[in-house]
Amino acid sequence: MRELRNFMSFYFRILRIAVGLLAAAPLAGSPVQAAQQLVLVSDQTQIIKLPATPDTIIVGNPAVADVTTEGSFLFFHPRGFGLTNVIALDNEGKKIGDYVVRVVFEDSYSVSMYAPGGRQTFSCRKDCEAMMRLGDGTGFVEDYAEQFKLKNSLARGQALGDTVTTQDTTNTIITAAPIR
Repeated sequence: MRELRNFMSFYFRILRIAVGLLAAAPLAGSPVQAAQQLVLVSDQTQIIKLPATPDTIIVGNPAVADVTTEGSFLFFHPRGFGLTNVIALDNEGKKIGDYVVRVVFEDSYSVSMYAPGGRQTFSCRKDCEAMMRLGDGTGFVEDYAEQFKLKNSLARGQALGDTVTTQDTTNTIITAAPIR
């Protein structure tokens, strides 16, 4: 009886060691790495070079950040504020990139003004100029977008050599002659 107990004890010890080795085997060939922390500043793209060209890119929440690729380069584009993750896989499905992405707003010159119509954001490095930021009041954003569109149409017309006449939201007629 004692011999049987010794044999069983030895057998279970060997079995535990074998199970432990089998469980660790997949980890031996590829070390497990924690996801790389990446902080993106709003409106600023960041580039990461991968060790290989990715076949598949998985973005947890594309409303926070999105990714485009060119060869083995990943271009991270902040879209909103918050936290998401991005995983890159090669053509065999192996992980070649793993990122925890946090999008933040970082501008020491910005000033937010809270008015009855909602928040308004200004960049005040030298003179305070309106800037659009997620969370600003709808009316403020619409006015900003309208002025931005007007400015771009005038600049586009001047670049093409045309005389541009347009009308802003206050019905003021604006004419811009081509730049010579």
